[in-house]
Amino acid sequence: MKQLCILICLFVTVNTYGQSAAESLQKGIEKHNAKDYEGAIKEYTNAIKADKKLRDGYYNRGVCEQALIDMKAARKDFDKTIEIDPSFVKAYYSRATIAVSEEHYKEALSDLDKTIQLDAKTPNALSLRGQLRAQTGNKKGACEDFNLAKEYGDAKAAKYLAQFCGNEQQAGESLMLDWPESENWKVGDNQENNEQHVLDLIHSNETIEKWTELGNMTAYKGMTAKIPMDKAMELMFDQAKKNAPKAKLTFLEKDEKAEYPWILFTIEAPGFNDDKTPESQLWYIIQGKQALYTNFRAVKKASISAAQKEKWMTFFKTGKIVNK
Repeated sequence: MKQLCILICLFVTVNTYGQSAAESLQKGIEKHNAKDYEGAIKEYTNAIKADKKLRDGYYNRGVCEQALIDMKAARKDFDKTIEIDPSFVKAYYSRATIAVSEEHYKEALSDLDKTIQLDAKTPNALSLRGQLRAQTGNKKGACEDFNLAKEYGDAKAAKYLAQFCGNEQQAGESLMLDWPESENWKVGDNQENNEQHVLDLIHSNETIEKWTELGNMTAYKGMTAKIPMDKAMELMFDQAKKNAPKAKLTFLEKDEKAEYPWILFTIEAPGFNDDKTPESQLWYIIQGKQALYTNFRAVKKASISAAQKEKWMTFFKTGKIVNK
């Protein structure tokens, strides 16, 4: 009878112990979702005190600590999470993001390799590894990651393909333009057929229907004949005048003798036939060996300021035709 009482008491104690951990974990999740990170950390800590091997308690606490920029504590909790469950994908990815923020790229790549090994479809993992590979000189590996991320539906993958790999419009050749990460670009539209590949870029807080600044990269496939750059400029201007008769063309700079001839110019329109909103574009056209690449940046203004013009010209001059 005494032994039975002891067993019953032990069962009750263990059951209460387990409920306490679960209850604290749930309270932590509720505060976490409400972005009360400090309150959530307290609840997760209570849950961990009740269950020293509570994987989700350590991981969730680490996420909150990371949100509060306490990277040392967050890393420690992610380490513990992985110790408890070596197959917990999220912990490897979260630990990788800490390493990236501290510019410990070798450590970050190791954790991202493990993340992708466990689940290649982990959101953002392929794109993040691709960025690190690009920055450390592994362009081929980077583009492989971005292409796979795109297949899995990562919305940012097309942007990174454009940024680090050119548009990959033609096998063996592409135009690489490094759209500044600080300007928060995202892909607004991406269409391709046998004749051309058109990519529109907008800021992350805008839409393709409503934007303040637009970027465009278009590759006309198979246009291998070297047409005079002035002619290419005039063709774009003639096209613009059909919808904006008062548009103004301004030549800026060109180099016809370069291996890949290029030209810079602006088309500034005070309005269009069916829309009175002004729009000004700074164009960069470059002739490749497998395609003609036309690119522009646009703002909804009647003209482009001198400072912005200089900035955009400098940006476009970083463009490079690359062959793989």
